[in-house]
This record gives sequence, C-alpha cells and structure tokens, in this order.
Amino acid sequence: MRRGPSVRRGFTLLELMIGSALSLVLLAMALGASVQLQRRSVLEQQTMLAQVTGRALKEFLVTELSRVGAGMGNATLVFSQGDVRQGLTVWTAPDLSLGRPPLLAADPGFALPPTGGPYAGMASDALQLWWGDSRGMIALDDCAGGKAYRVREGGAERFCTAPAPATELQPVTGQTTPAFLVNASQVLACHVEVRQVQAATQEVTAIAGTGTLRIQSGPCADAQAALWEEPGWLLMRAQGSSYRVNWATGDPVLEYLPAGATTWTTVSRDVEQLKVRQGLIDLSQPQRPLRWFPDAAAGRPGVDGCTLTQAACAVDTGPTDAPEAAPTSDAELRRILQERVRSVEVTLVVRSPRRDLSAVQAGTTDDEGFPKDGYRRRTLTFRVSLRNQAVAGRVP
Repeated sequence: MRRGPSVRRGFTLLELMIGSALSLVLLAMALGASVQLQRRSVLEQQTMLAQVTGRALKEFLVTELSRVGAGMGNATLVFSQGDVRQGLTVWTAPDLSLGRPPLLAADPGFALPPTGGPYAGMASDALQLWWGDSRGMIALDDCAGGKAYRVREGGAERFCTAPAPATELQPVTGQTTPAFLVNASQVLACHVEVRQVQAATQEVTAIAGTGTLRIQSGPCADAQAALWEEPGWLLMRAQGSSYRVNWATGDPVLEYLPAGATTWTTVSRDVEQLKVRQGLIDLSQPQRPLRWFPDAAAGRPGVDGCTLTQAACAVDTGPTDAPEAAPTSDAELRRILQERVRSVEVTLVVRSPRRDLSAVQAGTTDDEGFPKDGYRRRTLTFRVSLRNQAVAGRVP
C-alpha cells in the first residue's frame, strides 16, 4: 500500500503574534523586576554607607569626649582676663556667623539651615572641648628657699619644677607653647604661654594668659596666692577642639576646629545634624539620677540658656562638708552647672551621600519627621561618661 504524504503544519500568523506579545510582556516584567532590584540594592548600599559613616563618627567623638578635662577634671579654665571657660561647652543651635566671643570668633562663612524649607528645623548644636596633654607634662616643685612654686620676675614668671623636667613644651624660637597650669584639688586651671623650659636649673618661664590677652587679677595672676603652696601642680600642653554643622554651601558640612587654629576643617559632608545633651549630677545627693539639659518634658533648656529665674535650672549647693555660695548671676549659674556635667548624649543624623530623585515627595515627611527629599537617613544616639569630670575638680 502506498502511504500518503505526511501533513506538515507550522504556526499561523495569529499564533506568532500572540506568542510574541506574551514574550514581550514577560520580558518587560523581568526588566521591571531587575530595575527594582537594582534600585533597592543602590538604596541599601546608600543606607549602609550612612550607617558606617555614623559609626565612624561615633568612635571619633567618643575618643574626643573621653579626653575632656584630662589633668584638671571639671575645673574652671581661666584663659585671660574675663575669659573663663569649662572643659566642655555646648551651645544650643547657635548662629556662629555672629560668634560666641571670646570662645569662638564670628565667622561670616557660617550659615544655619535654609529657613522656610524642609531643613528649617535642622539647626545643630556647637561643641567645644578642652583637655591637658600628658605627653611632656611637667610637675612643679618647691622653689629654692620656700614652698611657693611660682615667682614673678618682671613681665614673665618663673615656675620651679621637679628634677629633670621633660622638654617637650620647649617652644620653637620666637614662639610660645600654650599650656595649662592645673591642680585638680584647687578646681582651677590657668592658661599660660610657655617661653622657655630650662631643664638644668629646673625652671620654666611663662606668662599667664593667651596670645596677647593677659590675666591681670585673681589667683592665676597672683604669685603670692596661698594655693601656689599646695602640692599637685602640673604644667600640661593645652589641647582642644570645636565642632559645628555649617550650611553655607546649601548642604550640611560637619566641621572641626583644633585648638589654636583659625580655619575650620571638613570632617564629613554626610552629617545633617548634631545635637548634644548634658547629664548633671547633684553633688549634695550623688545617688540621684542625672538631670538632663535640655529636657523638654521637664521644662529644662540647654545649660547655655539657663537663668536664675528658671526653677528648672536650680543648682545644688554641693556636698555638706564643702558647700558653695549660691550663684549671683546667670553666668555664675551656668559655670556651676557645667561643673556638675558627668555625661554627654550625642545624636547624629547622617544622610546618604546620594539621593534617589524618584523618591522625592516635596512637602511631605517620613515617619521620623524627615523630609522626603530622596536621601536615606540614619539617626545614631550614644552617651559618653566623662571620667575626668568625675575624678577631679568639684566632686561629692
């Protein structure tokens, strides 16, 4: 029998069109999913970068805060006549273009966040720290023929040292070395400019003050004051740093100013806000919890905003065996409050280096109250116990 020809049949045009359409749909879905995955990967990468930046800055600031008051505890620092500071100073959202003399000079290159926009409430606090550097530290000792450690000679003064004093504080020819004369038991630190260290004769020549500004009166200027007969005086190199967030370029920049410098240095362009709270001890009842400034719930402003008329800023008179006189001015109140700072809480708002323009929703905010401007943010809060403040100076 003869077998008939086999029937061979292909796809019809309609079937090809339907298949192609389905393929295109599947391809579009795959591409869309790929784009979403890639976008999500970029966002997660940006979030991780913000988190890593925050952690690095935390470690840096913890190290800086741990140095506060080294060698002097919470003693009052006298830099020049009328220039009295503390080892830790916090200004609440200041406009540093106006300055905070004599602590910080006015800087026309500084700006707060733009007003009326999404960053209007993002003003940062400013922070200034001081400590004594133990490297090259010189211990004072009795001068020949007497107990005093200090002898005035004309415009400068001579300080007697222990045998074989270190010479790291010896200044470069024509310059001076900024240093602190500290004695934690006296709750006082005097800023001096070291002119010469004479190891052979066990003497240091220095002048009280800073730069061209001098100390004219008070214990830091009185060589006959009884406190100079007390043991424990040390001469330490003056070290310090200041921090602020500057919006002068339209974007936030965390800046750093080392002691003696006049130009601020960029630390990070990803920190959007720096906020600082201070925890104060009650010296008359040290077992009580720390009081935090500022604390909106308790009605407390920042320490820099405290006045005698504010009940929330009331300060204890100290331990019963060594009570203090009540403050008679706002400046005196703030100084006494600063002596009681034992812990610092720092909050950093760090945003991603890049923004996602597709996520911008002008005029709206996210669950944390930040503007939906395309940036990913991480908020990092940490506390640092100021060990130097607790072991020397004004203590229970």
